Order: sequence, then structure tokens, then C-alpha cells
Amino acid sequence: MKKGDAFSQDFFKDFSEEMLFRVLLNQVDYSVCFKDKEHRYMLCSSSFARLLGYKTSDEVRGKKLDDFVTSEEALAHAEFEDRVMEQKTPVLNLEKYFELSGKRTTVETIWLTTSIYPLIDQDGNVRGTWSITRDITEEKSTEQKLKQKDKLCDDLNAKIHYLSTVDEVTGLYNRKYFEEMVKRNMRLFSRVRGRGYSAGFTIVLMDINHFTKFCTEHGPETGDIVLQYIADILRSSTRCADDVFRVGNDEFALILSDTALSGAKTLTARINEKLKKKPLVIDEEKYSFTMCYGFSTYDDQLDASELIQDADQSLFEARKKRKN
Repeated sequence: MKKGDAFSQDFFKDFSEEMLFRVLLNQVDYSVCFKDKEHRYMLCSSSFARLLGYKTSDEVRGKKLDDFVTSEEALAHAEFEDRVMEQKTPVLNLEKYFELSGKRTTVETIWLTTSIYPLIDQDGNVRGTWSITRDITEEKSTEQKLKQKDKLCDDLNAKIHYLSTVDEVTGLYNRKYFEEMVKRNMRLFSRVRGRGYSAGFTIVLMDINHFTKFCTEHGPETGDIVLQYIADILRSSTRCADDVFRVGNDEFALILSDTALSGAKTLTARINEKLKKKPLVIDEEKYSFTMCYGFSTYDDQLDASELIQDADQSLFEARKKRKN
């Protein structure tokens, strides 16, 4: 016998194996349980008993899980234990949420992580299961709080993004988002063309004829009503695939996907017709408005600013014709 073995035996001579086992069983933070093949608790650690509202593990002996949780939850857990006993293979780190319903339980809900092992005797026969369980309710609560904070941050970021891209008077996208979307469309249709397809889009810039004079005569608040009226006309005239923007005081813009110049001019003619047929009514007074348009179709422009400048120049020419 080695000296170390003799020293070890001398140290443990006053402790029985059962005594050492119970010291370990009742002092560890993890809950340990032993069950028979009928899923009855035969032995458990004191921490598990206290979790269920009992002072000692002896009070839990002979009970089943459905004495403490709903029958559905108990049945689902028993199926895991049956599989462990049948296959002689453990199930590790099983996370379960339980609603405790026992008369003596001190909490209503709990999260547990459990590893279930087959309980095998010296002859290799499965006699039941044993498990190591840890209460992770606090961790889950913290995790849930973090998820809620993340959601609040996501919602706040989404709101900030919305406010940074939307015009508050009309609810349309603003100038900043217009320029961003022109760049995005140029990248998209450039890739499509690179694959051999003839695809493009057209942007339309427009402003309201004599808007400044109207606001001078009727006030800026009435001017906002006109802007909202024009925004509604533009929304109702375009497709879901098109984007509508307010890019200046009385200046609006459209991005028309898969639309050539002829299609864009057909659309603006339809807008003119709606403006004519549906005049704005304020205090029972009818006001009719017309608009000027500038067009630019994506072709070989190098960047978004060049494409927008082409439409702006087209609008400038239209304004000159309006003045004449």
C-alpha cells in the first residue's frame, strides 16, 4: 500500500461512504435527485426539497413531479426520463420552464437546467434515473431584461431612422433619403445590367406652380395643407414599387422603378389630370394647382449627383417655359 493511500484511509476512517455522500448531496449548490422507474423521488438534495417548499428531502420521497407542476409538464419530463432509461444515454443541459403548483412551493414559476442520467446497478440493470439540476431563473430574468432593453434600443433606433428619413409635414421621404435611394437604385440596376438585362429607372423632380404667391396670400399653415394635398395625389398616382419624396419647400420627387421616360411622362399626365379633377377644398373654397416636371432616366451617369442634376436641369427648363 502506498503511503498516500494509507494517509487517505486514515483521514476517512471515521466517515462512512454514505455519510460523505450525504454531505456532498446536501451542500452543493446544484440539486441532485434520484428516481425509480416509476418516476418517484427516492432521494434528493436538501436544496431541491427547499425549492419545493419542504424542509427535508425525506418529505419529498415517494412523490412525483406532477405533485408540483402541471400534469402536461410532468408528462413531458417523464418522457425524457423514459428515453434515458430505454437508451441508457443521458440527456444533458435540458432547459425547462415550470409553473410550480404544489401547496408548499415558495415561487410560482421557475427556470431549470437539468441533466438526466440512467441509474444503473452493479449488474448493469437500469433502476431509474438520477439528475443534476440548477436554478437558472435569475439568469433567465436577466436575459429577458436584456432582450427587452435590446428591443427598446431597436425600436428607438428605428424611430430615429424614421424621423431622419421622413418629412414631418407630408409624411413622405425627405431629401436625404431621396439621394440615398437614387444611389441604391443605381447600384441595383447596374448589377442587373451587368447580367445582360436592359433595366433602368427614372427620377422625376417637380414643384408647385405659384406656390410662394399662394402662401403669401393665405399664410404658411394653409401652405402646409397644400403640401399634404399634393403628397396624397402623388401617393395615389404611383405604384407600390415607386418611391415618393418631398425634397424642398414645394419640390417633390419620384423614383419610378423599371420605368422609361415615356412611362414617366404618362404618369405625370395622370397626376395633372387628378389635380384638375380633384381640386383642394379649404373652407368651402376650391383651389386648383398645376406642377412643373423635370425628368432623368438612369443610363450611363457616373454617380447619383449627376443623375439628379440632369433632372434638376430638366425642371429648370420647364420653369423657364412656365414663366414664358
